[in-house]
Amino acid sequence: MEVRVSRVSAVVVQRVPPDKADWFLEWQRGISAAAEEFGGFRGTDVYPPAVAGQGDEWIAVIHFDEAERLQAWLDSPVRARWVAQLQEKIGNFDLKVLSAGFGPWFACLASQTGGGPPPAWKMALIVLLGLYPTVMALTLFPGPQLAPLGPALSMLLGNALSISILQWAVVPALNKSFARWLLANAPAQRAVSAGGLLVILGLLAALALFFRQATG
Repeated sequence: MEVRVSRVSAVVVQRVPPDKADWFLEWQRGISAAAEEFGGFRGTDVYPPAVAGQGDEWIAVIHFDEAERLQAWLDSPVRARWVAQLQEKIGNFDLKVLSAGFGPWFACLASQTGGGPPPAWKMALIVLLGLYPTVMALTLFPGPQLAPLGPALSMLLGNALSISILQWAVVPALNKSFARWLLANAPAQRAVSAGGLLVILGLLAALALFFRQATG
């Protein structure tokens, strides 16, 4: 079994029209293969819309072992060429860098058990559950109001708002609500783990349907 230590991650939120989903997946495979050539790369997790055919927000989480190596990839001409292809075909995206991976957001839970943070897949799901409605809500408001400022400034302000909301409001609330599930990792607690997973998937599906109705 491969054990990947990720200390820093970048979250990319991309609106992908349904008819371009296959192209986007091929593009994602290509850019991930290119990132593998850079030192410290720890993998990419791609999350499609919660309900197939409903909504168009895709989330990709890129993991590196050190912030400097992640930044080297983000600033590289190689990535710039791949991003240019994406922007030409689909459009712009939101990028957020999370220092030290997701671990610090769940440090309070680790302190309760005296061990490490919850499994990476559980942390990623909780972040997804918080990130998706936050980004969608900010896209609806104040997204249109910030648009006249231009893409550079509006994206900066949008990212600052979303990270602040996640850091101090959304993730702490989700930590508290799903603490039992996040800490249920022993073999005897598989039923709790599976039940919590179904609840989160159900919530993501409900959010996708809600925002589908809200955006038309």
